[in-house]
Amino acid sequence: MAFLDISTGEFYAAEGSDAYIDKLISNLAPKEIIYQRGYEDRFSDAFGSRHYTYRLDEWAFSESVNRDKLCKQFGTQSLKGFGIEQFSSGISAAGAILYYLEFTEHKNTAHISSISRIDQEDYVWVDKFTIRNLELFSSNGSREKCAFADVVDRTLTPMGGRLLKRWIALPIKEIDRINERLDVVQRFYDEPDLAESVAEQISQVGDLERIASRIAAARVTPREIVQLKNSLSAIELLKALLESTDDERLHALAGQIDLLAEVRERIAREVYPDPQNNQIQRGGIIADGVDAELDDLRRIALHGKDFLNRIQQRESEATGIPLKISYNNVFGYYIEVRNTHKDKVPESWIRKQTLANAERYITEEPERV
Repeated sequence: MAFLDISTGEFYAAEGSDAYIDKLISNLAPKEIIYQRGYEDRFSDAFGSRHYTYRLDEWAFSESVNRDKLCKQFGTQSLKGFGIEQFSSGISAAGAILYYLEFTEHKNTAHISSISRIDQEDYVWVDKFTIRNLELFSSNGSREKCAFADVVDRTLTPMGGRLLKRWIALPIKEIDRINERLDVVQRFYDEPDLAESVAEQISQVGDLERIASRIAAARVTPREIVQLKNSLSAIELLKALLESTDDERLHALAGQIDLLAEVRERIAREVYPDPQNNQIQRGGIIADGVDAELDDLRRIALHGKDFLNRIQQRESEATGIPLKISYNNVFGYYIEVRNTHKDKVPESWIRKQTLANAERYITEEPERV
């Protein structure tokens, strides 16, 4: 079995009996399940018919082919570093997911860069009936937002909310890991000022997992790019806060934070800080000084009337012709000259239209407006 959240790139592989896989499905609640064509009856017998499913041909589940496919996806020579080297069925399922993404035109998958294993002995496994009866993720009544996950969720970011649901779905059994989490919670409980300062910075962090996936898929918006910069600024302060304590556990957490300073500085330098209110059609995204041609085009777009007035004044002074610049839908901006002055027209002007009392010309500069 393999699980993928395409929006964040989280990728997991697991192996076990049908009963174990059924518990995984109940805990992780995938939106769609892919299985091999020809196994419809077995799938229905083991997992029921309540799931959205998609079937692939047998070749898409080839272990040897999918082992190479996963290595290519992750840019590695083997899968040993991910701990799934011996998960033959998990590798087959994970590779099939990548084929499914290709079939459904999900071409940009660079954010899927690793995979983790789910070990049966590491977690407390809760069956679907217990999940429903305890109302862990949804309420059995008519009231909304009153399931256990909703009641205890005080997270400040979408990433934190998803992590909390994973922790509820997969409760760990290792005592040391449990105590480590509780010790960190106790430290924040004992130091409310520290907790408040950390919460203030965390609340300014956007959904970096989703932003990263949208960057990989070339679908990120300017607003999300600025949100990434603001999040990285908050993370810098967050890391400093954790490092300022005398707690080794918080220092360890700080050590896992990559500030991506070059990325933050480049965004600050090259993207306007408020792209939401700057129309992209008018060049309101890329900052001044990044591209000289863009700066020139934006100046013309935003100050076109002043630009035309300067051209009109300059050409009138240079030629001694009292002219005017106008516009039509046929050939755009043009210079109109009365017949009494047409003998003064420079050779560089291109005649486009002859009227009863005047002639119309174009030059390179008005055409650019």
